[in-house]
Amino acid sequence: MLKRKNYWLLYLIVMLSLMSLSPSMELDTDEESYRVQRPQDQLTYPSTGETGVVERLRISVSLSRTEFLELQALSSSYTQSSGIEILLSNRDGEDAEQQLKQDLTLGDSPDIIMTDARNILDLATQGYLLPVDVYQSIPGSAPLTGLIPQMQWNGYDWGVPLDVDPYVIAYSPERLAGLGIKQLPRSLDEWDQLLQGFPPQDGKYLLALDTRNAYGLSALLQNVGSSLLENDVEALGWVQSHRGQFYLTSRYNEDIWDMLKSGTLAAAAVPLSEWQQRGDSTLAAEAPLTVEKGAWPEALYSRSFALPAQSQNPEEAVKWLAFITSEASQREWMQSTGRLPALELLYRSGQLLSYNLPFSTDLLLTDEAAPADKSRGGWAEIMEAAAGLLTGKLDTAGYLAATGEADASE
Repeated sequence: MLKRKNYWLLYLIVMLSLMSLSPSMELDTDEESYRVQRPQDQLTYPSTGETGVVERLRISVSLSRTEFLELQALSSSYTQSSGIEILLSNRDGEDAEQQLKQDLTLGDSPDIIMTDARNILDLATQGYLLPVDVYQSIPGSAPLTGLIPQMQWNGYDWGVPLDVDPYVIAYSPERLAGLGIKQLPRSLDEWDQLLQGFPPQDGKYLLALDTRNAYGLSALLQNVGSSLLENDVEALGWVQSHRGQFYLTSRYNEDIWDMLKSGTLAAAAVPLSEWQQRGDSTLAAEAPLTVEKGAWPEALYSRSFALPAQSQNPEEAVKWLAFITSEASQREWMQSTGRLPALELLYRSGQLLSYNLPFSTDLLLTDEAAPADKSRGGWAEIMEAAAGLLTGKLDTAGYLAATGEADASE
């Protein structure tokens, strides 16, 4: 019996000793300590472990090879100063805008996109974009005043212009002089007169126009004092009647330059950048914006950046935009690519005086924003309708109906 009591006493002593070894220890019942540590998404949660830190930006552009290399160089400078890696993808083709719209529709969008400035409002009103100025203002990068209406909607800025490329009408003064014509036609009657020397039955054409965008047709209409955005039945009817005399082509057709020199083509509506690259001393060019001074050039192609609605890093994206459209970057872009800048400061400071242009850059300066487009259709509808009018798929009435102007002409 005594031996059994000793065992119980020894057991109690051992238990009391174990309980007194760590009186401060408690069982951790917090669920956080039992959560599985999953691999981190490098785009959302950087390897540094700091949530919200951006390591890279994805940017989709549509540029020539030379322009793309220059943008890569500028982006490398930004990476050195910010530590943000810039991943550029380039679509250098005539269907770049269609591919962009498909990506935005499917949700496969980068942090920044590039598009025709006149597409900005269409994309914004359809919910594809984020307002740029919500995230950060961009000081020192005020664009040409005339571009502002293409960027603004519902009280917000939806795009940031990169450059401008006015359309010009190129021709051979020697060929026109041989027909007794001293200057490029500036009215429908004068174009009819020129047509006499370029009969289509002889394999000659009056004017080369691009069917993939509306800027060439717009340049022709502005040249005769009309507008693509107005319901000018007479001018549109003239285009309908003479479309058989047009040489319908694409923007990148190099044959038109030989045709101008040989006399098989009277004139061609081309971007200024193409003229500067392909034109020579035997050819001349005029910009339709010189016809009606003070009017903002409708036939002016401009490229802009925008933020897709699914951009993952809009705050950092706007910082890159501020860098790329700064005065220093715009000046370097102009010198390397030959593209005219969208930054108004460079025009007012006289830094473009050394460029040999077929128009005065003062015509791009205005103290008032350009009037809103009169057509109730979006730019995409106008582009499609212009192609339809040139190719014979639409007549004048069909064009007006497609652009929402049919009732206005009645």
